Amino acid sequence: MEFPDLNQEKKLLAQEFADEFGTALKEVKVIASPYRISPLGAHIDHQGGPVLGMTVSAYTVMAYVPSTGRRIKLRSKNYPDSVEFELSNVPEKIAGAWGYYVRGAALAMREGYQIDHGITGLLSGMLPGCGLSSSASVLLTYLHALADTNQIRLSPWDYVRLTQKAENEFIGLRNGILDQTSIVFGEEGKLLHIDTRKPDVDKIPDISGKEAYRILVAYSGYSRELTTTGYNSRVQECREAAEHLSKFNGYSSGEILSDISAETFLSHGEKLDPRLRRRAQHFFGEVRRVQEGVSAWKAGNLEEFGRLMNASCKSSINYYECGSPPVHDLQEIVSSTKGVLGSRFSGGGFGGCVVGLVKPDSAESAVSSIKEAYIKKHPEVAEQAAVYLASSVKGVHHH
Repeated sequence: MEFPDLNQEKKLLAQEFADEFGTALKEVKVIASPYRISPLGAHIDHQGGPVLGMTVSAYTVMAYVPSTGRRIKLRSKNYPDSVEFELSNVPEKIAGAWGYYVRGAALAMREGYQIDHGITGLLSGMLPGCGLSSSASVLLTYLHALADTNQIRLSPWDYVRLTQKAENEFIGLRNGILDQTSIVFGEEGKLLHIDTRKPDVDKIPDISGKEAYRILVAYSGYSRELTTTGYNSRVQECREAAEHLSKFNGYSSGEILSDISAETFLSHGEKLDPRLRRRAQHFFGEVRRVQEGVSAWKAGNLEEFGRLMNASCKSSINYYECGSPPVHDLQEIVSSTKGVLGSRFSGGGFGGCVVGLVKPDSAESAVSSIKEAYIKKHPEVAEQAAVYLASSVKGVHHH
């Protein structure tokens, strides 16, 4: 099945907001912030590695109006609790985990900009907590609304920086910039090649043609909260590997794995603790797969690109050691389905989704067979699990 139509979703949410808050419909503003997939570049953005991203037709949508004062008042259609606080007195704790994202956005924005007006908003996520970077999507929604309400002009890279600041400093997630960069710079029909060290973005046209593939999103039925999984510990292990490799090579400046050459790893990798060696092996292998993937995409060779996606997922399991049994099962089902070119975990890989590229003429049958096979193996999530077809879309934008 397809994700809900965005234009319809915007209209319905704006009308619901107007009815609930007694606001004239013409006064209601709407922001759409898409989710993203990363076909290659798994778990290396926090180490300064190159990654590939693409925004897809699943969104966080928020209808909002400026507050008269400095009050934030939000309701989510996905979670039961409302969030309400003054920007001058941002609380340490908020009822409901989703509220920490607007708290993080407010604190990140308040540190560098004059925020005189809050927002009143109603938001809806098409698939929150699924591994398609819904956290970065919702943070960018809040940041755009606060910037608009307070007439603050921000560059695309300002939004990337503020989103990472909110996640790193106020939410407790030690991630890189893949998610927010993809969502900020996303363009329909373009694959983003993101250099997370510079940082820089190269938008690669879809040479193979719009009809050459569909994006498949298979949701396991299990969401995840990255700050309570092994995500942060993996980041620390990568940093430890970089530190040791740096010392083995006779210098002390290596803080992240992109500071270390592949040659250094080949020469000294065996000296690492086996666990740290596996993390480094994933990093250097994934850097190579990204480079090969860019070449394959530019040549329109989707079969080779899909093979690299499968190899990326295998490395994530064997060397990065992420994932859970249901997601492992789901990826095996997806990758063995007729017409699927390649697939891998999406997001932290500790729950959530598997994303793949599928041939258009096999797409509908693939959706049916994947869901049937997965539910047969995991009947406990028969109500939650879902398989969608998506398209590439433009990044975060106002309506």
